[in-house]
Amino acid sequence: MPVTHLPVNSHVYVRFRIRLARHALRQFVASFLSSAEIAILVCGPVVLGLVAAVALPPMLAASEPLALAVPLLTVHGLLMALPAALLRKRVLPQDVAQWLHPLPVPPRQQALAALAVAGMLAGPLGLAYLVSFAVCAWQQPAWLQPLPAFAAVLYSLVLTWAASAAILARRARLALPNPRWQRLRRTPPAPFARGARMPAALMLWLRLFWLPFWRAENVVGWQQSALLAACAASALAWIALRHGALALSTSVLLVLLTDRGDKAVREQAALLRPITASWPAPLRSLSLLARAFSLLPALAVLGLMLAAAPQMAAATAGRIYLGLALAAQLLLVAIPSSSARARVALTVGAMLLMTAVGSEIWH
Repeated sequence: MPVTHLPVNSHVYVRFRIRLARHALRQFVASFLSSAEIAILVCGPVVLGLVAAVALPPMLAASEPLALAVPLLTVHGLLMALPAALLRKRVLPQDVAQWLHPLPVPPRQQALAALAVAGMLAGPLGLAYLVSFAVCAWQQPAWLQPLPAFAAVLYSLVLTWAASAAILARRARLALPNPRWQRLRRTPPAPFARGARMPAALMLWLRLFWLPFWRAENVVGWQQSALLAACAASALAWIALRHGALALSTSVLLVLLTDRGDKAVREQAALLRPITASWPAPLRSLSLLARAFSLLPALAVLGLMLAAAPQMAAATAGRIYLGLALAAQLLLVAIPSSSARARVALTVGAMLLMTAVGSEIWH
């Protein structure tokens, strides 16, 4: 299992990176504590089942021929490094990375720091693998070969650790921004340089709330695009196949689409608040406009569903589903930012209610 506790006499750079990562991970965990009770109440059995089955893919791959098992295990190990890619900005923020970049730190210490932080991220996965392997070894299924299965799990975990360390090391090397992109970023686009002809509120929304979601390392734009495409595809598949699992995926994606977009807008407004405090612009009204715009993707999916299946609005269950979906979107945008627990309760409750009603539409 990855080791995160280094000797006391380790390099100060390594100790600093470990403390920085611990602080970031504590903040990340603390952000979920207010909603932990509701999540455990609703999803507890599902989470326990996932933990018990998390090592099944590498153990099943171990039962295949070696020529097929190695590629499968390699793909699995690389995919499990996704949390390191998603959390890289938390464990090494951009401003800290730029401050550390010119320091005379030996490459060996930089690699050791990346391995240590990657071990902190891969450690919980290794513990989950151990629990899952113990459950399968206790049940003793016919396909299980204990020694090859354990070797496969260990290989996948080590590959995940190495890939996570490579991701973090690459972030540390790419800390300084590209001067060419910095020059392009300082140059205003031509339409705005000549004076915008669009309404001022729309222009400010575009500059402050739309473009930042696509620039630098911000992945909100791509995230919302992926969610929108997945939600539309799930809705169309649900209408075509009329399967209960597709009702679940469509309902979950509809709620997540608005929830993620509204949260991103609120976080962006919080970042802009101290910067724009002295601006002669109504940021509060602008943030309300941006939050209203975050409803548009989910409303577009609901409109697509009505266009693809007009009979949905004729059925009682269909009308109830559409009403629940619309009410959930509006409440997610209207609920105060301080009510994190109420937001989680609304999100989970809307998903469950919409799934229950949606499974009855085509019956």
